[in-house]
This record gives sequence, C-alpha cells and structure tokens, in this order.
Amino acid sequence: MKKIIFSLGIAFAMFFSAQVMSAQQTTQELPTLTSKAYASMKKDDVYVVIFSAVYCGPCRLAKQELFPELIKKYVLDKNVHFYVLDIEKDEAAPDGTFLKDRWGVEFLPTFVVAYNDAVMYLKTGYSSDQVSDLKKELVNKINSLK
Repeated sequence: MKKIIFSLGIAFAMFFSAQVMSAQQTTQELPTLTSKAYASMKKDDVYVVIFSAVYCGPCRLAKQELFPELIKKYVLDKNVHFYVLDIEKDEAAPDGTFLKDRWGVEFLPTFVVAYNDAVMYLKTGYSSDQVSDLKKELVNKINSLK
C-alpha cells in the first residue's frame, strides 16, 4: 500500500511539475519588447503589445491563455507582430520616452494594437472568462489594419 501511495505521489509531482514547466515555457517564449527596440522598428506593421509585469497575475494568465493562440493564428503574417513589454525591464527610447507613457498605459495588463505608430486599440484588464471576447476584439482590429 505504501508503494502505491508513493508511486501515486511521484506521478502527481511529475505531472504538476510538467504543467508548471509548460506554462513557464509558454510565457518565456513570447517575444519581448522595449521602448528602445520599438523606436527602430518599421512602423507600418501591426504591433500587438501586452504591457505586463512579473508581479501581475492577470498578465501571466493573458500570456498563457491568450497570446499563444493569437501568435499561432498570425504566424505566417509577416506584418503582424506580438510582444510582451515588461514595464519593470523597459528601456527608454533614444529620445528618453517610454511606450507606456506615449500610448497612455496606466494599468496592467493593457493590450495595445498599434499601427503607423498610433494606438488603434487599447484595453486594460484580463480574466480567463473574457478570453473569447478579447480574442475576437483583437482579431477584428488586427484584420481591419492588415
């Protein structure tokens, strides 16, 4: 009996650690952006940016639940780019500005769709129950700009 319980415990621990690793890999593989890097990018593409921070739980959820699906949907579209901008790791653009200030980001997470260096869509907040609606809004806005 002890061997069965021990084996079940080991199996559970392996499953749980695999789930945690998978979630970490998903968020780690997302492309990152800084204000400095954006300053040198081509502006006539569509940029979808989630403003985030390590301490932000809803940000982590969005990066796990929403962004991978969207990236997968537009993987072949070379004019649509997805990024995570961690406000705590951001580097100022050469002119000293930060995207969060230029684009009016005040809360986390905030989703921005930018085109020609202008904010075309901005939405603040995230919860798992709104993933479908938010995904539709983002897809509609992205498709309208392509």
